[in-house]
Amino acid sequence: MEPIGARLVAAGLLEPAQLAWATEQQRRTGGYLGEHLVAAGMITADAFYAELARSWEAQRRDLVADPPQPALLAEIDVEQAVELGWIACELTDDGAVVVATCVRPAEDLVVEVLESFPARTIEFVACSRADLDAVALGVRLGRLAGDRRTSSRRLVQPAHVAVATVGAVAAVVAAALLPMRLLVPALVGASVVFVGCGLVQLLRGYLLLVADDRWARAAPPVGGADDDLPLYSVIVRVCGGQPGLDELFGNFRGVDYPRERTDAILVVSEDDTDTLDALRATGRRGWVRVARVPQADFVDVVRACDHALALARGRYVVAYDQDERPAPDQLRLAVAAFEADLAARLDARLPPDPLVGLRVGRRSGPEATTALGRMAAAGEILHLDGAGTDGFARSPDVTSVHFNMRLLRRLGGFGILAPRRGPVQAGERPPRIEGLDSSSVRAAATGQRRWFRDRAEVIAEDILDAADRLRAMVLRGAAHPPEETRDVASHLGATSFHLAYPVVLGGGVAAALRSETMQGSLADAAAWVALGEVVLLVSMASAVAATLLVRRHGWRAGFGALALPALWSLQAFAAWVALYAVLLRPRAVRSRRARPGAGG
Repeated sequence: MEPIGARLVAAGLLEPAQLAWATEQQRRTGGYLGEHLVAAGMITADAFYAELARSWEAQRRDLVADPPQPALLAEIDVEQAVELGWIACELTDDGAVVVATCVRPAEDLVVEVLESFPARTIEFVACSRADLDAVALGVRLGRLAGDRRTSSRRLVQPAHVAVATVGAVAAVVAAALLPMRLLVPALVGASVVFVGCGLVQLLRGYLLLVADDRWARAAPPVGGADDDLPLYSVIVRVCGGQPGLDELFGNFRGVDYPRERTDAILVVSEDDTDTLDALRATGRRGWVRVARVPQADFVDVVRACDHALALARGRYVVAYDQDERPAPDQLRLAVAAFEADLAARLDARLPPDPLVGLRVGRRSGPEATTALGRMAAAGEILHLDGAGTDGFARSPDVTSVHFNMRLLRRLGGFGILAPRRGPVQAGERPPRIEGLDSSSVRAAATGQRRWFRDRAEVIAEDILDAADRLRAMVLRGAAHPPEETRDVASHLGATSFHLAYPVVLGGGVAAALRSETMQGSLADAAAWVALGEVVLLVSMASAVAATLLVRRHGWRAGFGALALPALWSLQAFAAWVALYAVLLRPRAVRSRRARPGAGG
């Protein structure tokens, strides 16, 4: 069979020099020849896949216009099939399975398909890789729609904040009035939990301090010609008519990345006529495309970004907010980080799990980094939220995270950054998402109220997910990997640490004040041990966080570690709010999560 490249040249669709360039790119970076040709604009996707279908003597099928039958999709693992380059489309009247593929229908592909459809006749049709990705993302969006119907309501409500406030006041009164014989055991128990969980979490931060090479790899030197840079997809949700477009183009005018290597996708609500009219009146660049989505999907950042992901063509992809201005070299830094990680894994200098994403290290408002931002940066270093670089990414904000496109699609889209629901399957490993030493400036920084609300919501989801996973581990017995045990223990330990912090601090102060007349008593000893634990852990945590902050961002950033006690107080109150939200959640939420596989 004549190679597709030679056929394209013979048909006059491609110049020999263009074929030579694409072949060299394929040799250097992998992937499919057609992907390099289409990404470089040397040939359209329709023309390439039409010629590919003729070379296979197969019909061409547009999976977007003519989608697969849902009944067949239910019989296979869609994400796995798409990753292998095929999808089952329909069952003919004579019992044959029509399979769309973007790879040559050779013997190994037939064997793969027959594993899902044994004893069936297979008929192949040609499709594009983008068509297959669109099918996979469509299945994912369908699952999200089901999740939204059953769980559109946030767990944490204002009533839970009120309950936590009343509980805090009641705790203060109890610490002042309870008999010492009741106060001391509670204080001792909380002290044990606090110091045990705190030391374990602090150890993770210390290990990061000792081996801080991961952060160094996140921002290697950037070099090479612009022609060697990969195609990069940039997704932005846009609204606000012409002023919104002016803000968007102003923010991204300074990004230092070749326009011919940029694939920009603007997501617009189909009901936003002002913005759509403004786009029509704007002479859009060839590298900018528009995705019109339903209003309900536009306001859901995960669904909006997944719609755009189905259209994206780049090797890497990032989603930004409309009011966000990334550092000029941010895309280049991300490319260098991804490729440095790949080179290190090929040289067996890193574990085989690939780098899925890079989270921008610093996001701030138009002024200097806020006090809350400095506090949060210090807390994140210690992983006291239980979501370190080796854990599931749990940020409620999916923007300013750069991804390997192929891995993101394989994992199901931007939903991997949303709080997880349901137990983790046996052997499932969290995606590897690390930090990128770059910054993004937003016109509106995240306020304290939103930060607190999101933190409480994430902790509530953590508690429920850890409970679900722990229940599944107990049912499986010994059949679970140690990584899963460590991850569950980490999340439960982080939550227990924050729950115990105000009990130890407040109870220690109360016991110390009340035991002034009982020098040398058990109450006196318990009070000073509790306060000593707080001082010890705060000092150690501040030292570790300050050292890493200074190493990464300079001396000014290091002072953020001094605010750790205040940050822990805020997180402790958020943890108690989350606990009340879990305990008082509606019966419908309880029954949904109790069903096997609920929340998938």
